[in-house]
Amino acid sequence: MTCAQCGKPLSFNEMGLNRKLNANAEKLCMACMAVRLNVGEERLREKIGEYLAAGCLYFAKEDGGSV
Repeated sequence: MTCAQCGKPLSFNEMGLNRKLNANAEKLCMACMAVRLNVGEERLREKIGEYLAAGCLYFAKEDGGSV
């Protein structure tokens, strides 16, 4: 799957973040999602960490890149 905005391949964690924060909208990469949500990419990475700590299966500690 690729970003609907820029066409970059989405990583496993980016797809998970789309499911959690952007479920019914276009699927976006981290950079495009940060712009759309008006937050920094670092904050989105923090959210991934929070979801991982809570045991959410949409995320992986070692995101192997594009899926």
